[in-house]
Amino acid sequence: MMSRKPMQKVAKASKDLTFTYKDPKALRRYMTEQGYILPRAKTGLSQKQQKRLAKAVKYARHLSMLPFTQTL
Repeated sequence: MMSRKPMQKVAKASKDLTFTYKDPKALRRYMTEQGYILPRAKTGLSQKQQKRLAKAVKYARHLSMLPFTQTL
């Protein structure tokens, strides 16, 4: 039976971190090259921060500040 690879240690994000749809460069830090939002396990965000990030990214996509997906 194959065992799983251990999860990489990720630094915890600061508690006062805020996200806004007006800053797409900051939002891209938490997205993959294909345009997907990175999971909490990779970003180190709390559940509340991850929800706020997702909401900001979705709003920025709706306003065409971020692409929905990247075509390769």
